[in-house]
Parts: sequence; structure tokens; C-alpha cells
Amino acid sequence: TEIYYISWLILASFLLRLAGTYFFRDTDLQSFNVNEWNILLQNLIKYKSYSFYVFDNIPIPSVYMPPIYPFFLYIVKVITTFEGIYLLYTIIIIQVILSTYSVYLFYQLNKNFFSNKISLINSIVFSIVPLNIYACGQISSINLQIVFSLLFLKFLILLITSEKLSNTIFFSIASALLILTRGEFILIFLCILFFVFLKKKIKFTNLVKIMIIISIVVSPYMVRNYIHFNEIFIVKSLGYNLWKGNNELANVEGYTDFEKIEFKKLKNNIDNLEKNKHYEINRDNVFLDEAIGNLKNNFPKYFTLFFKKFFSYYFIDINSSYPNYYNFFHIFPIILISILSAPGLLFFYKNNKLENECFGIYLFSNLIIFSIFFILPRYKLVILPIQIILAAYFINYIMKRYVSK
Repeated sequence: TEIYYISWLILASFLLRLAGTYFFRDTDLQSFNVNEWNILLQNLIKYKSYSFYVFDNIPIPSVYMPPIYPFFLYIVKVITTFEGIYLLYTIIIIQVILSTYSVYLFYQLNKNFFSNKISLINSIVFSIVPLNIYACGQISSINLQIVFSLLFLKFLILLITSEKLSNTIFFSIASALLILTRGEFILIFLCILFFVFLKKKIKFTNLVKIMIIISIVVSPYMVRNYIHFNEIFIVKSLGYNLWKGNNELANVEGYTDFEKIEFKKLKNNIDNLEKNKHYEINRDNVFLDEAIGNLKNNFPKYFTLFFKKFFSYYFIDINSSYPNYYNFFHIFPIILISILSAPGLLFFYKNNKLENECFGIYLFSNLIIFSIFFILPRYKLVILPIQIILAAYFINYIMKRYVSK
């Protein structure tokens, strides 16, 4: 029976995503001005170099964006040899498949907390949330991030249950891929791993194994950065992202146009930077200095903005500028899940299980870290699986406590 219903869930999720991407998808993969991912892809194709900026036809080694998604796009291009619209459609179909797989992963995750029936219902909810369907057609790393995040949470629970080698390896690989997909995830990873270690659910020897495997996976990119810059790091965009979310014109979604007259000094500093291989690092340092100055000079303003971001991330952005954000079919399920999940936190921790505590750390570390910077609508997908589980906990409690009586 379980296989029967899961098969239908997977098939329906796949068809729903195909239909969704038919109507809502990115339509261009060749223009340099579409988004950062396309620029990185086109430079990989043209120069065989992971570069964002090109000066006098010389590509500058990039450390601006995490590398996994651009290389994912490039690998699809190399393997298929497709061009233009055919390459775009192939990428979208792969993302549809990955998103469908994430629904199954979410079902597996739910089975650690609920019966098969409730796990199936939760997975249906996760599958049909419009934002989750819409993301499949977008050229964005969010598609990979959701799959890697669910794999991370799945193998985290398995690792807590049993420290056998296979769980250690898969947990480490999922963690490494997330670090290469979203640079800030390393903070979330360290918080959770340190907490589990303190609870004595991971032996020191296994902790060492995890760090070694992660180092092996991320080392090619880190070695590349060391060769170019004599530094060991994943990305160098802290300054820009901090400034984007904490400048004079910033709102919940941040603000990026430093061509405005309000940022004349900042623009001059950037324009005067030497166009060499350290350009991106020096550029990010300029933004970092500006952002720190903003926080020091008007801390109450940005402290208040932090809580606005936090609220917008957990619930909804009441001042969003994104098209169709206030569509009923988008905001109704998001608001409902968010509201129900808030009291669900209380019942979630009543079981006093380590995996429940880890999920809480995952949720709040995401909320805090992203709220320091800025909140885009697609970021909601990162915490949505946890919120659905919390909402289900609350509903399940009410059903058992009152309805059954």
C-alpha cells in the first residue's frame, strides 16, 4: 500500500512540475544580463574559466558565487552539447526530476516523526506548494540546495541513530555539497555538528572522519583558490551580501543598485579598484567596510530591520516587491503553514529527542543567518520542510487531544 501511494505521489509531483514549468520558467540562458549564474556559465563556455568579471578579454578568477550550480550548468552543457533553448529545457527537466526526488526525500524524513499516512499528507503539501513548483523553472541554486538540505537532514538522523561508515560518508558528502552550494551553510553545519558532539552522539574518531571527507570533497575548489589568491576559502561575498541587506536604501529584500547618488563615495571606491585577479576580493572588502560603517553609525535602524527580515522569513514579507508574490495561491499556504508551525515548536520539543533539537537548530540558524543579510522569496523553501513538520505536529496534537475525545 505504501509503495502504491508513494508511486502516485512521485508521478503526480513530476507531472505537476512539468506543467508548472511550461507556464512559469526562465526563458533565456544566453544573455549575459539575465543573472549571475548565466554569466558564470557563459564564461565557463567561452574562456574555460570560472570567472564573473572579464577585463580586456582576460577573465578574472571568481570567488563571488559558490561553485556547485555553475558547474552543474556547465556539466549539463558539456554532456548534452545542446545550445540555447534546448540546453535551457534540459536543465529545467533535470531540475524537475530533482525537485520530484526531494518530495520523496521529504517523505522519508517525515517517517522519523509520523505514521505513513501523516508522512504522505505532509509530502503532498510540500509537493503542491506553488513556490516549490515555481522554483523548478528558475535558473537558481535553490533547486540543488533543497535536495542537498533534505539529504543532510536525512543522514543526520541516520548518523545520530547509527555511526556506521555508510551513514558517516553520505552525511559528510551531503554537508560538503551544501557548503559548495551555499557558503553560509558551513556555520549551520558547525553549530549542529558541535551540538551533536556535545550530546555524545558522535564519537571523536567519527567527527574526524567527517571533517576529513568534507575536506576531500571541497579541497579541489579550495586548492584552486589558494593557487590564485594564496588564501584558503570557499567564497568571498560576505561584504557585498552584508551591504546589500544593510544599506541606506535596504529593505527586507536588500538593495543592490550602488549607482544611486546616496552611494557616490562607495561607487568611486569600487571604480578606482585595480582590475587584477584580486578585484573581486578587494571589491568585497569595500562593501564590507561600508556595511560595518552603516551598522556602527545607525545600529537601531538595522537592528529593527533584522527583526523585520526574521518575521518576513518565518511568515511572509508584507512589503515584497516581487511580481505575483501576493497571489492567493502563493501566500495562503505559506501563511497557513507558518502560523501553524509556530505553536508546533512547543510540541515538537516535548519528545525531548536529539533529532528534534537538531531540526530546531537548523531552523533558527537559517533564520538568524539569512536575517543578518536579506530575504528573497525563494529562501522560504529552505525552512519550509521544517515548518510543515512543525505544523503537522501541532495539528496532530490538537486531533489527539480534542477531536478524538
